[in-house]
Amino acid sequence: MRQKWLTVLCTAALLSAFLPPAARAAGTETVPVLVGLVYGSDALDGANLKNDAGSGYRFGYLDTDRNFCPVGETRETGVSVVKTQTVWYGTYNGYTSYSDAVTSDVCVGCWHVQLPLAPATFEEARAAADAAGGFPAWIDGAYQVRTGAYATREEAQAAADAAGGTAAGTSSYGVSVVKTGTAKILFQFDGGAERSLTVQPGTDGTTRPVTWFKGNRYYGAFQYRRVGGGDLTVSNLLPLEDYINCVVSREMSRSWPLEALKAQAVCARTYYEINLGRHNASGFDICSTTHCQAYYGMGETDSRTAQAAAETAGLRVLYNGTPAQTYYFSSSGGGTEDVRNVWGSQPIPYLSGVADPYEAAVSDKISYWSWSETFTAAQLTEKLQAKGYNCASIVDFQITATTPTGNVKSIAFLDANGKSWPFTKEGGVRNLLGLKSMRYTVSASEKTSGGVYYTDGGGTLTSMSGVYAIGGSGAAARITGNPYVITGSGTQFLPAPTGSTSAGENVFTVTGSGWGHSVGMSQWGAYAMAQQGKTFEQILTFYYPGTEIR
Repeated sequence: MRQKWLTVLCTAALLSAFLPPAARAAGTETVPVLVGLVYGSDALDGANLKNDAGSGYRFGYLDTDRNFCPVGETRETGVSVVKTQTVWYGTYNGYTSYSDAVTSDVCVGCWHVQLPLAPATFEEARAAADAAGGFPAWIDGAYQVRTGAYATREEAQAAADAAGGTAAGTSSYGVSVVKTGTAKILFQFDGGAERSLTVQPGTDGTTRPVTWFKGNRYYGAFQYRRVGGGDLTVSNLLPLEDYINCVVSREMSRSWPLEALKAQAVCARTYYEINLGRHNASGFDICSTTHCQAYYGMGETDSRTAQAAAETAGLRVLYNGTPAQTYYFSSSGGGTEDVRNVWGSQPIPYLSGVADPYEAAVSDKISYWSWSETFTAAQLTEKLQAKGYNCASIVDFQITATTPTGNVKSIAFLDANGKSWPFTKEGGVRNLLGLKSMRYTVSASEKTSGGVYYTDGGGTLTSMSGVYAIGGSGAAARITGNPYVITGSGTQFLPAPTGSTSAGENVFTVTGSGWGHSVGMSQWGAYAMAQQGKTFEQILTFYYPGTEIR
């Protein structure tokens, strides 16, 4: 009991030290956040850490309340965690399961000699390991002393016979901590499927640690989980308000008005809470990509982003007392959109579109306030066919419906067989063509190449510009694109006279404004509202109508 009490005491002090002073004073400490940094197909054979502030590392695991339970430590400043399979370290590729035969590679074998010792504490295990030229290990809750790192069991057995020990490996959940770039094992950990190695930077508790991982600097600890006994899933464990500080710094410029940063902080906190557990199967709460929220550590943080997190600590966007789904995006271009028109979900009152008059005041700062894309008919045909649509050559592209806030609701393409190909929602009206937003218009022009067409009066035309066709009802419509007629045998393009070249295909220019999916809070709109003196509460309740902040 005494040892467990000491562990919890150290953990409570450790986590409190991570929190901003204002958050600690307000008593807003919560269960720390576990953010997935690498996982799935990106999981690693080995992962490096390097101290940036503070020195050394503690090794342990997390209990069910995410308290850190230490079982070892090292004073090394650069360490790597590798899975307990034979891996190699290469100059260019770090640790890998495959040797590339580079002469500088070093091999970290997964077989060892286990000495016939039963140390009761880490200190005893480390002292015995130092004397034997080996390393301490924590295997299924017990300390061991091991030596060597052999690629095969046979090599380990031969060494064990000479040393009076036994050949030993680990389960498929084991990991080794090595001095980066070497085969020197500093510590080995195997807690089975239930307990994964957690590395806590810093050993003396006097400095708030900051650590380099894959080119970014992070607060907090790192967990190494071998999901299903595979490669290493690496997660960052840190207090919630530190996480919010870092997300704000990536989602908005730290130079933006403080009220906009605070609005982003509340959005990020609410989004985290409502999506908590999204990646439970991979062993963490939320990922570090835009699939969840952009999080790349603390590299862009400063006193203002920390202030935005601290001054809104604990605040969320609530609808009828429940956390709202606080989607956000870069720029609306003049109007956000109803979630039903974007993703086809059930109606959500606080995610209805709102006309946005604020961005226009700062349009000179928004690089994509006005944008355009040009597509030839052939390019449109290629895009549709690449997506699996069995269309003939596209001859026309039209917006068929817009929403009350001015965004595109549906579009249609007409092919040379007279068949219409309609699309709705974001996937069709924006993502199909890779457009920046759903707010745009389409204009068509003819790409001529010297072609001429017959008229019924016997004359010729070199362009379809200004030419109209009269239908059976007497209504006139302007002709665009390659003119064609529908006959009993199907669609036929009008021929050019003998000896001339045919007219060129249509070119469609898409002119738009804004960037993003258009649901929820516009970040540039928040900037503009803050510039006009609006508070973060006013910003949030404008973009999420019917909500409250508490």
